[in-house]
Amino acid sequence: MRKPRKLPGEVIAEEYVLEYGADRLEMHVGAVQPGERALIVDDLIATGGTLCAAIKLLERAGAEVVECACVIELPELKGRGKLDGKALYILVESR
Repeated sequence: MRKPRKLPGEVIAEEYVLEYGADRLEMHVGAVQPGERALIVDDLIATGGTLCAAIKLLERAGAEVVECACVIELPELKGRGKLDGKALYILVESR
């Protein structure tokens, strides 16, 4: 998965809202097959927009997102609450 216009070939996309606007994630068509299990790894969860978009994109392609993992969480922005109960592993929590 990448930001817009970074991947060659045919892609599917999911748009999401940020605190300061909107953005989009793209993934190659056929990158995952229906029924495959996926783990999403990102550097940061703040508002949850990027992770939610990644989850939606993978599920739309037929994958089962089993867990998310981030290096840092900014809990005051309540992004975890937007993940609809998906498991989330955090390495470092901001205080």
